[in-house]
Amino acid sequence: MTNSETATWSIEEQKQYLELGYWHKLSIGAELNNWCKCYSSNIAIISGNKKLTYQELNQQVELLAAGFYHLKVRPNDRVLLQLPNCIGFIISFFALIRLGALPILAMPSQRQQDIHALCKLAEPKLYIVPNRFLGTNYQPLIDDITTHFTNTRVINIDNEQDPDFTLSQYYHSTPFTVSEPHYLDPAILLLSGGTTGTPKLIPRTHADYCYNARAMAEICKIDSNSVYLNVLPIAHNFSLSCPGLLGVLSKGGRVVLSKTTSFDEGFNLIKQHKVTITALVPPLAQLWANAREWDDTDITSLKLIQIGGSRLEASIAKQIKQAMHCQLQQVFGTAEGLICCTRLDDSDEVIFNTQGRPISPHDQVLIVDENDQPLKIGATGEMITKGPYTIHGYYRATEQNKTSFTKDNYYRMGDLVKFTSTGNVIVEGRIKEQINRAGEKIAAAEIEQKLIEYPSIESCAVVPVKDSRLGERSCAFIISSNKQITLSDVRNFLKQQGIAFYKLPDQLEHLTKWPLTSVGKIDKRSLSIIGEQQMRNNQQQTYFEQLISINNQPLDLAVALINEKLNEQYAVYEHNGEWSVGLGNIAQLTVSADKAIICYNQQQQYWDQAEIIDNINAALASLPIADWRAYGASKFELAHIFHDPDYISNNDETLLQLFIPSQEVRFTHNQALLRSITEEGLQQLHAVVTKLDQLNHTDPKINNTFKENEAIIRSTNAELYKEKVAIAVNEIKAGQYQKIILSRKVPIPADIDLVASYQLGRKHNTPARSFVLNFNDLKLIGFSPETVLEVNKERIVSTQPLAGTRALKQDDPEQSAKLYDELINDTKEIAEHAVSVKLAFEELERVCEKHTVVIPKFMTVSKRGTVQHLASRVTGKLKPNLTSWHAFKSLFPAVTASGIPKREALAAIRYHEANKRGAYSGSVMIVDSNGSLDAALVLRSLYQQNGQVWLQAGAGIIDQSLPERELEETIEKLSCISRYLVVREQKPVTRMEG
Repeated sequence: MTNSETATWSIEEQKQYLELGYWHKLSIGAELNNWCKCYSSNIAIISGNKKLTYQELNQQVELLAAGFYHLKVRPNDRVLLQLPNCIGFIISFFALIRLGALPILAMPSQRQQDIHALCKLAEPKLYIVPNRFLGTNYQPLIDDITTHFTNTRVINIDNEQDPDFTLSQYYHSTPFTVSEPHYLDPAILLLSGGTTGTPKLIPRTHADYCYNARAMAEICKIDSNSVYLNVLPIAHNFSLSCPGLLGVLSKGGRVVLSKTTSFDEGFNLIKQHKVTITALVPPLAQLWANAREWDDTDITSLKLIQIGGSRLEASIAKQIKQAMHCQLQQVFGTAEGLICCTRLDDSDEVIFNTQGRPISPHDQVLIVDENDQPLKIGATGEMITKGPYTIHGYYRATEQNKTSFTKDNYYRMGDLVKFTSTGNVIVEGRIKEQINRAGEKIAAAEIEQKLIEYPSIESCAVVPVKDSRLGERSCAFIISSNKQITLSDVRNFLKQQGIAFYKLPDQLEHLTKWPLTSVGKIDKRSLSIIGEQQMRNNQQQTYFEQLISINNQPLDLAVALINEKLNEQYAVYEHNGEWSVGLGNIAQLTVSADKAIICYNQQQQYWDQAEIIDNINAALASLPIADWRAYGASKFELAHIFHDPDYISNNDETLLQLFIPSQEVRFTHNQALLRSITEEGLQQLHAVVTKLDQLNHTDPKINNTFKENEAIIRSTNAELYKEKVAIAVNEIKAGQYQKIILSRKVPIPADIDLVASYQLGRKHNTPARSFVLNFNDLKLIGFSPETVLEVNKERIVSTQPLAGTRALKQDDPEQSAKLYDELINDTKEIAEHAVSVKLAFEELERVCEKHTVVIPKFMTVSKRGTVQHLASRVTGKLKPNLTSWHAFKSLFPAVTASGIPKREALAAIRYHEANKRGAYSGSVMIVDSNGSLDAALVLRSLYQQNGQVWLQAGAGIIDQSLPERELEETIEKLSCISRYLVVREQKPVTRMEG
């Protein structure tokens, strides 16, 4: 690249900015050298358990620069850098700059469409990318780039071999010599979202970009004691230079890297490293503020939270400042240059209601009308600007530059803005057709260009629609003869075209003709209004209901009803004397680590906020169904997402799934409530239940049960299990954790009738909850001894920790009594139970109102089938701004199925148990639209998947545990269900004569 490819400042401007000290005659690489000499022993970067001093940072930059040189990277070469927040990003960034090469900073979320365009425009010599990160698989993208751009070498980093993406295998000690870049040479190529959808590259020079960072560092009062938490991708201009990485390093401060945007990880990092400043986009900031209502992590070191990327409403700004108990700074600007921000000593009125003022005294800013004529103060118009750190042209974009810059070299920002009398900026909106979705910029034109290629779509338009959660959501309008095209169809099509996930439309509307402006153009403002109205006008469906009397037992009728096979998808959930049966599916919620998806009425809608609970709450709140009840289950692996920020999840893995049934019956003693989404369905249900209630229901035959159960549950993996218990005891004594529940899996080599086994097992067990579930690929039955939590419509939260177990022999009362006495006097069992109750109490305190958490029952004995447990009850009143899902997150997984502390126990379970647990020690639940939630812990259950049937049970291990006793405990628990497994009868084969 040569300087002729980008416009620059006039000679007079250059002289002025140098004399004022805004610019230094140094490259960013030389600036880094100076910072590292000045602050050599200070900690510069922290990532996980790794820390780099300034001296170590400089040394590693030099080694990697030599390595890149060895790979034939030379000054002015372009290198596409697509790495997450990690040490490797920072070292690679500075190493390329030291060589005089130009890093192109791509976001981790960008996919084929954008990366293709960047490779075509900039012709990078290298493309540096991980193979996986936080469950995202980049390999298909890597394969595509390798195929289409043969001159670009891909450096594909294996995150298992190099978890910090340091590229240390490329370090080289051979000295290299390159000419020092001129201070006005481009240093980096930032990305501009723009409105065309084609990424434009912003050439920021060494001098202007360092000035940008230093100016923001001065305004934010950064010094060597400052600790900056990098939550947003460093590739963002906001995170890189406002003051971000560069501004903090220029003052000798330290930068702490967060892998995710989760408040769980963020708050812990703030506490651990005494963070003083961080930067967020508005939806994230609001999420973090909401979490402070129940999260009591000590974040008092935080002095400043910067918020930028999209407009921040005054009421939300006030809420965030009050919740975070620190100063708030609004930041508004563009990667092309101009930055405005509020100052630390501004009044709350200015901070809440404006986006501040330009950071440089020599920023030239005008508010102009459509003819580029300046407007009076207070009038709204387009903002145009130039100054000591605003570019004069995009890289290799001659046609774009003609429209993006005025003849006087003012950059057109595209924002509708007005000035206050005190010189502060108030942003009113955008001139250009761009959607600002949760801080991510989406070019409407990009989506329209791809959407028009969809078969049978004649024309289309994509517009922003106001959204209380996202700020703006993306709504696609289409005109098509095919009225069956759904949102799911459109989203799948666009994904196949390489469109990034966050750019996919959130809403789809069919039209027969376009609303037009006076000059005959599509009136997109009217479309936005229509989109908003359509969402409001979604009428709620209501259930048809009928209450009838019944003569048979609820259990028998529930089993008979699902055996009628009215629908292949069903659930039975017993709680508090009610057997609730859900049949069919009118809506379905699927939750993975990074999103929640609602399928309803052949349409899909998704939510992808950083906090998984917010996704669930928002998804369920969107259901246009009155008085719904959802049935479903969560996997144990959901606990890793809740409690372990280091856990790498496959974002495609379903962690929780619920369905809203089309038909439902709630059986209680002597009556049944019938419900159906259609009147015809209610009539059908009435006929079937009435017929079933007239029959004589008999128990499954006991002689059909699986005879070999005792030998199998005693022998399967028994020695291996005892070995693992012994190892865990040593780890506990070494202080790695206090308690862990280790389980063993027992395959059942027989064709088991799940429904018959449920009916028989329930007649011989006394569970806290029982259930049958046949939903997608998940089939299980269970007799749960305890609940994870219960939340009623009055918002009372309750959990029942069970820990401490002995056998219960129904045919030997004397032996059972002896075991009872042994249980209540066993110091190991008492200690195990006490720590479980203590943790449950602490977990409820996080989400409940002060002084409402109590233990109404402590260490009683609960009899469940063939075992007896020590049991307690802990209750509290949910905080006003929280939902039952916040309580679920706090309590899940049950401490009696995971361990103490949860994070360390979860990591140990992953290490000791060969396979993912899946449904085992997860939860089966019902959730009602009134906010109530009842979740059973999945224990004493039988699982069927992919042609396999198995049992699974565990025992609580503490420092006093004995391997033989813990094995025996798993046997006692497995016996609750194993002796009642009904083998499916084989139909006789009739021989034909002759």
